[in-house]
Amino acid sequence: MNTIRYITIVTILASLIASGCVKRFDAEPELTPIDYGTIVDINQVKALYNDELAKIWYNRTPVEITEEWAITGIVTGSDKTDGNLYKEGYLEDASAGVLLKFAATGGFYLGDSVIIKMKGLWLGDYGDFVQIGGTPYTDDGGNLRISGFNKDERMVKVSIDNPSHPTPATINVVKNSSFQGRLVTLENVQFTQGDLGKTYADALSDPPAAANRYLEDCDGNKIIVRSSGYSTFADDLLPEGMGSFTAIVTRFNTDYQLLIRDIDEVQLDGERCMIGAQPLGDPVETLSEDFESFANNEEILIDGWQNLMIKGNRSWQNKIFNSDGYAQATGYNSGLTEMETWLITPPVIVSAAKTLTFRTAKAYWEHESGNHPFALVYSLDYNGSNFHSATWTSLSATVAVESTSDHTFVNSGNVALPIVTGEDAVIAFIYRGSGTESTSYRIDNINITTAK
Repeated sequence: MNTIRYITIVTILASLIASGCVKRFDAEPELTPIDYGTIVDINQVKALYNDELAKIWYNRTPVEITEEWAITGIVTGSDKTDGNLYKEGYLEDASAGVLLKFAATGGFYLGDSVIIKMKGLWLGDYGDFVQIGGTPYTDDGGNLRISGFNKDERMVKVSIDNPSHPTPATINVVKNSSFQGRLVTLENVQFTQGDLGKTYADALSDPPAAANRYLEDCDGNKIIVRSSGYSTFADDLLPEGMGSFTAIVTRFNTDYQLLIRDIDEVQLDGERCMIGAQPLGDPVETLSEDFESFANNEEILIDGWQNLMIKGNRSWQNKIFNSDGYAQATGYNSGLTEMETWLITPPVIVSAAKTLTFRTAKAYWEHESGNHPFALVYSLDYNGSNFHSATWTSLSATVAVESTSDHTFVNSGNVALPIVTGEDAVIAFIYRGSGTESTSYRIDNINITTAK
């Protein structure tokens, strides 16, 4: 193990400060030489707490660091950036990353290289996530916690504006103890469909509250993104695209989480991937679907079609009533605040005039006045995965409405599809509702034929 003794460190720091190269905290104090002892890696310090982590949480006690040790590394998380941390920061070296608890804010900035004296500090944890802080205290719940420590007494800044080097990783890879406290970058990730339309946290509650949102990859693997209600971006809507996401890996009990250190490092502006979407079929001249080949309550999966859950966790399902099969979507008894599901046809060649016909029915109307559960749209540029960037255009048809008798099917009439030489179009049948706007809506006998 390489060591740096007290005399060497003090000599280097004194030289740097004399030359104006070291910036200490917000207001630079007089240099007080500190015997830092031996520089060790962060992982060696965290290992002092391993025996406590092996115990059940309520039997754990903080561990005092009695060795003449110091740690050095690059600041990867600061409470002076975007407000997602408060009196906390993250330091990382080649071995590990760690959360530091402070008595006050300031003086700990992204890119700083610092040395921190460890002797007399304490190790503890919150939800199995190891922390370094000051003297332990008992919280209102009777649990031993560690307080913040005074940076001015223990920390010297060696250099500033050092570059960060996030570790490239994946959602599944970071769910490992070796990544706790580390800065990582995940590529090709996006916020889950169910979280779109939400903000990062609950900034408008009183008091503002932290919130969990979910990030996913294109294989459907998920991880929590935890954000403070006091962060500068708390009231921002989640980005709808896919891209790169740089954050610090944290943990609360069994849940691995990501903590944004700088909102500019959330670069989700690419095309989303559709999780679990069936492949869209090849273009066809005509099609016909009467939903008679499915069992009752079976999810509708047809070769070449897509049945997408855009909001919520319900899709179009097959129902059978009086021996008649049909597709149904409903928010009844779902508990969902929002539900949106799309049943999308294979692309239909529209070089020549084509006519769409179908029929609809409703049951137990619960939608508010002015809200209709059903919509009909088409797209000329949807390719099976570019859902959000595709252009969707409404089609007019006669459909079941609130005044229509329950379970009574209504014929759509002849719906003319656009004529575009050399192009094809997909048709989407959309249900929107919730646990309260829970009208059951049905479609059947979908046919697309050459116009006569």
